[in-house]
Amino acid sequence: MAFQALRGTSDLLPDEVARWSALEHRARRLAALYGYRELRTPIIEDAALFQRSVGETTDIVQKEMFQFEDRGGHDIVLRPEGTAAVVRAYLEHSLHKTEGFAKLFYLGPMFRAERPQAGRFRQFHQYGVEAIGSASPWVDVEIIVLCVEILRAAGVQDATVWVASMGCRDDQRRSAEELRTQLQPHRAKLCKDCQGRIEKNVFRVLDCKQSGCRELGWGAVKGSPFLRCDDCRAHFDEVRRGLKDAGVAFDDSKVFARGLDYYTRTVFEVRAAGLGAQDALAAGGRYDHLVEDFGGPSLGAVGFAAGIERVLTAAERQAAGAPAAARRGLFLAVAQPELLGEGFRFIQQVRAKGVRATLDYDGRSLKAQLREADRAQARLVAILGEQEQQARAMTVKDLEQGSQEQVAFDVFAEQVASRLKAGGCHAC
Repeated sequence: MAFQALRGTSDLLPDEVARWSALEHRARRLAALYGYRELRTPIIEDAALFQRSVGETTDIVQKEMFQFEDRGGHDIVLRPEGTAAVVRAYLEHSLHKTEGFAKLFYLGPMFRAERPQAGRFRQFHQYGVEAIGSASPWVDVEIIVLCVEILRAAGVQDATVWVASMGCRDDQRRSAEELRTQLQPHRAKLCKDCQGRIEKNVFRVLDCKQSGCRELGWGAVKGSPFLRCDDCRAHFDEVRRGLKDAGVAFDDSKVFARGLDYYTRTVFEVRAAGLGAQDALAAGGRYDHLVEDFGGPSLGAVGFAAGIERVLTAAERQAAGAPAAARRGLFLAVAQPELLGEGFRFIQQVRAKGVRATLDYDGRSLKAQLREADRAQARLVAILGEQEQQARAMTVKDLEQGSQEQVAFDVFAEQVASRLKAGGCHAC
């Protein structure tokens, strides 16, 4: 029987992992630069956590969560998104008492039982940033600026930032009443799900997967459907001023609704050209009531999440040409099998200095080993054979510069490490 990865999941082979690791490294570096610390939450959570936060009428809860009962009879889900889990951890570990304003980020897999297609997977991966404990519009600005910087660092240059406001809960209640009134005469034209959403959560009509429902919903919306009160207008004005000051170009003419129930006030999406229908790379916004809804104090919060698969796809498609893989590390070619032990001692000395190093353990010909070193994109190749033994010096070839020299055994590890680290070619 030939086994294959489950539909909607994929293996990451070593070359792909290298791209993922580079993106994760850049995201971590920039998040740390802005004062955000990494948090890791479990992959499995209580189903009620997402039913309460994301919303029982959303497609995520109704159709897409991987939900099951464990052996103890508990209702469990594979986490479909990161924000609710972060807020749960924030309260469970009393970070609201010890830190107050917490700046956190995460990386990891999420799971949704969607129909697999381009840009959509059943196991997908996100990095996300959450700032919990402030209602300031300048935190919104910081979150959006950080999101854009991470995308640029990942190689996504051609992207559009959409910014809008969903208003406060009072604004949303008034908007819901008006939208419900407008849609009632067209109820029969809506899909079965949206007919129920009119009463339960009418805003879900605006992001229904059926284009006809979305057109009816947005056709009933007049002007800015959510922004009603003076405080929310002032908040949104400050966000826009801050983004302009930070040099972030944005489009505030698009009216859109984020698909999760917890959003209030600022919402945003970053969309990239050339990805088709699934062109949203990152999205987020403010969720000022979620901490309180989970039993905590009334605290403002804002964050975003980005899909790693989509970001890497966008970066690849926007690249003028894929850059050649950088040559890294040392490959030690042993000319005679009896010298393998000594060769291993040499690469251990190099590894101890923080440099990637490997050698052939199977006694292949020197020519085959040199081919393997080139295939593995090694920067340096060191040859250990009978002549090197007699001279007590290693033959070292630089495959990037095309040079060759002899390096004495007693300074070999130090010189190799110095050269590779000076060229930015060390293990990290």
